[in-house]
Amino acid sequence: MADNFIKMFKLFMFVQKSNLKTAFLSKGDALVNVVMMTVNNLSFIFMWWVIFQNKGSINGWNFGDMALLFAVMNNAFATFALFARGTQLLPEFIDNGNLDNFLVSPRNSLFMISISESTFANWGDYITGFLMFFVSGYVTFANFGLFILASLLAFVIMFSLRVILSSLAFFAADTQRLGDNVFMAFLTFSSQPASIFTGWYKVVFLTVIPAGFVSLYPVELIKEHSLQALTVMGLGGIAFFLLAVKIYRCGLRHYSSSNRFGIR
Repeated sequence: MADNFIKMFKLFMFVQKSNLKTAFLSKGDALVNVVMMTVNNLSFIFMWWVIFQNKGSINGWNFGDMALLFAVMNNAFATFALFARGTQLLPEFIDNGNLDNFLVSPRNSLFMISISESTFANWGDYITGFLMFFVSGYVTFANFGLFILASLLAFVIMFSLRVILSSLAFFAADTQRLGDNVFMAFLTFSSQPASIFTGWYKVVFLTVIPAGFVSLYPVELIKEHSLQALTVMGLGGIAFFLLAVKIYRCGLRHYSSSNRFGIR
């Protein structure tokens, strides 16, 4: 088990080095993309700063809470885009038969698909995420550790949802746009103050579109050191991950192998 983990980690590092080399074929473009991503994020956050300057608070949330939300959200999405973006391209791999290339690998196919693509510009999300944490007003060593933990758990939710949505392509044609739209809705809901969702809207916010695991609970965990928030995020992350793996494996059994020259 440990030996297999070490081999997968070495493979992961090799792929990431290759992705970095590819990104830096044009260093100027790579750095400009990172800067532009950072500026884009900060402009969105500035809009919320203006809103909170005028409103003071929104159902108990202040700008410090929003800064924590954006910190976790940006870090989680950066991790997804840099190290697991291949899951977003799974429908394309299924449609053109390139999935076969991953299935013949001795390594876990979902792992190989996940790390196959990376978007270098999303290093700008990491810059934004850490910056937002340090301006949130909740900076302590303990909170920094909880911030990293919350970001990782939020990434697991994000990754799992993307795998579930992409796996729809195993069972029906032309589902990539649907998956992309639902995932975008998830990101949009995750970027709103969690306090605005009440009643049945909150139920949907936490289950159907599990945005609360990326916004509500991380903020509660960091602000209040809430054991309940940590438990919900941990169990939710495990549940969504296992569900994603289950659906992906069911999809593989349903998959009709083809190649790029054949007709499916």
